[in-house]
Amino acid sequence: MRTAVASAMLFTFTLPIAQAADFPLASCAGWNGTLVSMTGTDSSTAVMEGKVKQADFREYCERDPGGETIAHGGKLTVKQCVAAYTKTNGKDTYRSTANCRKGTLSFFPPGGEPLRVTFPLPEDASCASGMPPLIEQFSMLCPQAARKFKMIDGE
Repeated sequence: MRTAVASAMLFTFTLPIAQAADFPLASCAGWNGTLVSMTGTDSSTAVMEGKVKQADFREYCERDPGGETIAHGGKLTVKQCVAAYTKTNGKDTYRSTANCRKGTLSFFPPGGEPLRVTFPLPEDASCASGMPPLIEQFSMLCPQAARKFKMIDGE
């Protein structure tokens, strides 16, 4: 009986972590990162941090939207593709902050200018706009506000 209760509790507490494993970065063709930490959900100081790991590069290289691997007309094996991206981007870290009450999100990519958006978005939210990962990040950090803005389904 104790084992069953402990297993049920472990599953209950592990499920949200498993569901939130990705740090959304990919709009259409890129890779996602791996969520490292998330604090302050549904607050004015919500923060999530992510890192791109070898598994993220592997998924990208196997999908190969840029035609870099032999299987997709390129010159690299999947292993070589993963090694190349791990070398050039393997230390990249990402951070997003949100003020859920104001509906704002700031995304801090490595070595680039921060992107700031206010929800609901009045502009184009297509893949070409780059907004899908920011919408996902906001939905993860601010699920109540995202439901209010009809970005995710209500419960």
